[in-house]
Order: sequence, then C-alpha cells, then structure tokens
Amino acid sequence: MSGETLATVQRFLRPPEGVLRTRTEHGMTDAMSIVIDAPAQQLWDLVTDITGMGRWSSENRRGRYLRGSGPRVGSWFVGLNRIGPVMWATPCEITVAEPRTHFEFQVHIVGPRWGYRLAPDPGGTLVTEYRDWSYTSAFNRLLRWSGPLGQTRDNHALHGIPETLRALKEHAESKSESAGK
Repeated sequence: MSGETLATVQRFLRPPEGVLRTRTEHGMTDAMSIVIDAPAQQLWDLVTDITGMGRWSSENRRGRYLRGSGPRVGSWFVGLNRIGPVMWATPCEITVAEPRTHFEFQVHIVGPRWGYRLAPDPGGTLVTEYRDWSYTSAFNRLLRWSGPLGQTRDNHALHGIPETLRALKEHAESKSESAGK
C-alpha cells in the first residue's frame, strides 16, 4: 500500500491528533487551537471570507451569500463542499460575528455550528477552530446510529480542522511576511 493510500485509510479510521473532543449532557465540541504570527484583523478577514474558505478547507470549496453580505449575524450563505467525486451544498446562517474575536455559523439541515475564536498571544494570534454538535441534531443522530460508517465520516470531518488551521497559518504568515518587507 502506498504512503498516500495508507494516509487516506487512516484518515477515515481514526480521529486526528490535537483535536480535543469534549462532551456535555447536551452535545459535544471538537476544537483545536494554533498560534498564527499575524494580527487578529488579518485573520478575522480571512476566516470571515466565506467566498474564499475553500483556500484552507479540505472539504469546502467556496461559499456564496444568499441573504445579507459580509460577516453579520443573520446573514445566510450556501457552502459548496466536495469529498472526491461527491459534491453538495449546505445552507448556513451566521450566528456570531464579533470583529477580531469570534465568528460562528450554523450549518442548517445537518446541524453543527462551526466557528473560529481569535485571541491575543505573544506569538501573534491564538486561533481556535471548533465544531459544536447538539445530540439532538439530525446528522449527529444519523452518525451515531450508523456506527462505523458514521465514525469514518466524522473522522474525515475532524481531520479537516488541523488541515484548515495549517493552511490558514501558512497563508496568513506568508502575507504577513510580504507586508513586512
């Protein structure tokens, strides 16, 4: 088995290292943080640009506003996603938009809330990407009901968190370096 094939298989068989899952009586949160050597405003501009999210995400290709525009609570957008040959769209609503500190959107139909928290750090900005799932969301129930099949889908989504953060870091730090020259 080639190294690339083995990595793909492992992606579906186990969750990634570094993503912390916490459970409460109401649901679960998956989160990971990374320090990025860039100002909060620059990172805010990047994570709230839903039309360009595909630059960092392994699953999302882009977004398009349906109602409203920009990172404002109540704005709706559709996320266009792809895994291999399978493509789908998800309607989303922005639920938190606190400039330079917190951006979150609800993925309607499937149920999770995805978000980014930004906090000052001596090395730049601490960026936390998270996914909140209510146990009552339809997709969460389906993932739990489907057993191993649901677990493989969940693992794939979880691997997207560190991949997105690494790509965001690489992009932001390269932009910060070129701005400083």
